[in-house]
Amino acid sequence: MKKIFFVIFFVLSFLFFIFCKKFVVPQYPGMVYIPAGEAVIGSNESYSYEGPKQKVYLKGFFIDKTEVTNKQYKRFIDATGYPPPPHWKNGTYPEGQDDYPVVNVSLEDAMNYAKWAQKRLPTEFEWEKAARGTDGRIFPWGNFWEPNSANISWLIRFGRIKPVCSYPRDVSVYGCYDMAGNVREWTISKFDYYPGYIGEKKFFNKDFYIVRGGSYKLPKSFCLTYRRDALPKTTKLPDLGFRCVKDIE
Repeated sequence: MKKIFFVIFFVLSFLFFIFCKKFVVPQYPGMVYIPAGEAVIGSNESYSYEGPKQKVYLKGFFIDKTEVTNKQYKRFIDATGYPPPPHWKNGTYPEGQDDYPVVNVSLEDAMNYAKWAQKRLPTEFEWEKAARGTDGRIFPWGNFWEPNSANISWLIRFGRIKPVCSYPRDVSVYGCYDMAGNVREWTISKFDYYPGYIGEKKFFNKDFYIVRGGSYKLPKSFCLTYRRDALPKTTKLPDLGFRCVKDIE
C-alpha cells in the first residue's frame, strides 16, 4: 500500500512540475504580458465602423511598454543598413531625442523592424486590449478624462512630440504608456468591418491599415481606446510610429 501511495505521489508531483514549468511566463525587457482571455472591443455609441461592441477571446501575448524609440530604431538601421526615416540627417535623429518615438515610418518599415527584433506588429484587437484592459474603459487610465493626462493637441495640428512616458497618467492597467497620446501607432489589421456589423460596408477598404491611439497633433476625441483610423500602408507622418508584440513561445 505504501509503495502504491509513493508511486501516485511521485507521478502527481512530476505532472505538477511539468505543468507549472510549461506555463511559467517569461520576461522580456521593455515589454509587458497581456494574459489570455476576453477583451472588450468596439463601441455602440460612436461611428458605425467602430462597432458593434463585443467581447473577443485573445491568446496571451507580450507588448512593448512604449512606442519604439529613435535609439532603438537606430540600432536596427546600424545593424542592417536599412534606410532611415526621411527627416533624419546623416543617418541619425536629432540630438537629444534618444527616447522620442520614431516617426515617419511606413507599415513596411515598422514590420521590418519588428522582424529584426524577433517580434511583430499587433493586431488592432491586441492593441485595444492592451490599452483598454478587460473592463471596457474609454481611456487607458479609466472612463473619465483627466486634464494633462496625455500628449494631445487642443487644436488640430498643434503641439509637439515628447519622449515616451512623459505623461505618467497615460498608462493602461497592464502598464502600457502613451496609448492615448504622443504618436499614433500602426497595426497589422486591414480596415475591415467587425464581426456582427450590419451597416453600410462600401467605405471599408482592405488596402488601408488600421492605426490606433491619439497624438500630439490630434484632439481628445482621438484618445478613445476604441477609436479607429485607417491609412495606406506607405503613409509616413510626423505623428505616426509603432510598438511591437511578441508571441508566447
